[in-house]
Amino acid sequence: MAAERYPKIAKSTANNYKAAFKHCHELHGRPFAKLEISDLQDVIRGMSRRNIGYASQKKCRQLMHLMYEYAVKYKIIPAAADITCYIDIDKKVTKYPKKPFITRQLNRVKKLANSEEPLSRWAKVVVMMIYSGVRPSEMLAVRKADVKLKQRYFIVRESKTEAGENRAVPISRKALPYYQLWMQEKGRTLIVDDKGEQLSYHRFRTRFDNVMTATSCHHTPHECRHTCATLLDNAGANDTAVKRILGHASPGVTKGTYTHKSLHELKKAIDLI
Repeated sequence: MAAERYPKIAKSTANNYKAAFKHCHELHGRPFAKLEISDLQDVIRGMSRRNIGYASQKKCRQLMHLMYEYAVKYKIIPAAADITCYIDIDKKVTKYPKKPFITRQLNRVKKLANSEEPLSRWAKVVVMMIYSGVRPSEMLAVRKADVKLKQRYFIVRESKTEAGENRAVPISRKALPYYQLWMQEKGRTLIVDDKGEQLSYHRFRTRFDNVMTATSCHHTPHECRHTCATLLDNAGANDTAVKRILGHASPGVTKGTYTHKSLHELKKAIDLI
């Protein structure tokens, strides 16, 4: 199944499926056609007991569904044997609502970004994310070859949604100096560790949390994206431009097609904040 599906999806999505497959380790090696509802449900119950939450359980159930869909397609099992619709997962619990950075918090992050402190390089990334609206995984995957400093935009190749793939994201004038500094670092991707290697979300999250502690902020990386959306809305930015920047599907917008005029509109919108 992986050989057929993985080339069609983002690398981050494939990694999520690989993680979900590991949660099913107790089923590895067992005859697929002989698995019962209780076997699949026990996997989810085990995740719940280990405090693995709704999102991971949902991804695991989705993986199960895809595997059964594949098995039906290639007549490994009959269609009636697909039991994944009977698998229950825990209810979604929102620990706290997403909240944007307020002005005072953003100013503290900017102050750290412009300092000589060791954390300043990572504070710069936080500011770059706030003024671009990209998802953390998207920012970490941006390649230097896709960053156009002179034209002030970069291309997001990998995204969790089809609408987000291969989209142009404008670079704010306020954050441009930070992109220029990161482009001087060694490595293929824009954001790298000290060895010039691409960071995983987990490794980046540690650095992000250190910036939050140093600036007395309490936010998640995804709230940078939420902050950008809020700032654009408060500034009255063009709705179509906002959707393109954030990678949201929008009627009448052709994915991956950017004219000089449309790029100008994206930069005009991001410079409002």
